[in-house]
Amino acid sequence: MRSRGQVLAALLVLALVVAGGAFLEREVGPRALAAGPPGAAPSGAWLCPHGGGVGWTVTLHVANPGDRPVRIRVTELSAGAPRRPRSFTVPPGSDLALPEPAPQRESSSYVEYFGGWVAAGWVAHAGGGEVGVAAEPCLARPATRWLLADGTTRQHEDAYLIVMNPFAADAVFTITLLTDRGSSITTEDWTNVPLKPERSAAFRVNAKALGYATVSAIVDVKVGRVAASSLGVSELGGVRSSVGVPGSGWARTILPGGFAQGRTELVAMNPGERKAGLSGEELSNDASQALAVFQDGGPDPHASQTYPVSTRGPATIVVNASAGATVARRTYGMRSDTAATSGAPAASGAWVVLPSAAGRPAHPGLVLANPGEAPATVTLSYLPSGPSPPAPAPVTVRVPPGRTVAAPKAFVEAKPFSAILAVASAGTFVPASASYSLGQEGFASFAVSVGVRVPDAWIPS
Repeated sequence: MRSRGQVLAALLVLALVVAGGAFLEREVGPRALAAGPPGAAPSGAWLCPHGGGVGWTVTLHVANPGDRPVRIRVTELSAGAPRRPRSFTVPPGSDLALPEPAPQRESSSYVEYFGGWVAAGWVAHAGGGEVGVAAEPCLARPATRWLLADGTTRQHEDAYLIVMNPFAADAVFTITLLTDRGSSITTEDWTNVPLKPERSAAFRVNAKALGYATVSAIVDVKVGRVAASSLGVSELGGVRSSVGVPGSGWARTILPGGFAQGRTELVAMNPGERKAGLSGEELSNDASQALAVFQDGGPDPHASQTYPVSTRGPATIVVNASAGATVARRTYGMRSDTAATSGAPAASGAWVVLPSAAGRPAHPGLVLANPGEAPATVTLSYLPSGPSPPAPAPVTVRVPPGRTVAAPKAFVEAKPFSAILAVASAGTFVPASASYSLGQEGFASFAVSVGVRVPDAWIPS
């Protein structure tokens, strides 16, 4: 009897608490969460849908421009259950190079950081009968919609989409392909595709749209959030990757590059309901000029198109777009390897430039683009990945408005596999790493990787 009385008393107390809580919420409203304590250690994550293949190696570069160590945790994702995460510490003012096998086409990496801010990107070296190098920065956040412009399924060309879900809940998404023949392609097996937690997947575009000069993709997420990139594998032109553009695209895209053979292709996609308007400008070392390739505007609705452009020396292409059109830049190296980048939406005053060379011999390069109307004065300093050889002293580079300049060759070649911190004392700019590496003379592979913008709170003083 005593036990039954205790139970009844407990139930009565619980009922009173619930009733009181309901009254307070109705009369007073929900109480706001208290603010976190000042100086709380920050944390975040980078999503790296780099892809891979048999015999491939991916090197993750994680750079810490701050003045205190940052802990990171790296999880490798594929179609199966994830491997156990690995933990590292990135010392202040340095970067960490983490080579790892990437044996599956869908191979991806998830980089979490704690106690500071770091930049992250990848350099993928193809193997197993495939050749070339691809480099890109990782993505700072997931999204519910991704636009991936770069893709071709012509003869000897394979196009893939790499989609990763690093979270603890399922994701569901639909893939729509836009082609240069003015038609969109949606198939039943690429509609409402489920992706389990902590998994990644690869989709071979050739299986749905074979023989197209241009194939772009939209990844619309119905449940959850994901990250996505494109991966091009060519029998004749090596490999290249380009991260997706989130949401409805960018009104302005800045696409730096250099040290190529002068052949560039701009790949534009139009997911909108009306014809896209595109205009472009080339910023070279000594001049800026309008691009003539967009005289007839951009692609038709639900279509994509490739526009050939000739450049010389360090050159940046700035594209202004309407109707949600999105562009990527595909650049041809001096040998057979190609490079791709989705660029940046705006200039800034501080960047981390991650390496894009995969091994020795190496010919690294760094370009600085100034799309603004005022000069930019930029100081370059190394965030070295090892004690030897010693890093050279910082250098200062002036970038005139509407121009693209190359960083001093001797400075860039001193440590080809280390990150560089670029900070402007005046003006804004967009940097990119553009490097050759491997082969007998170091020119077998070519890759381009745009810089990672440093958040204002983490710009070193």
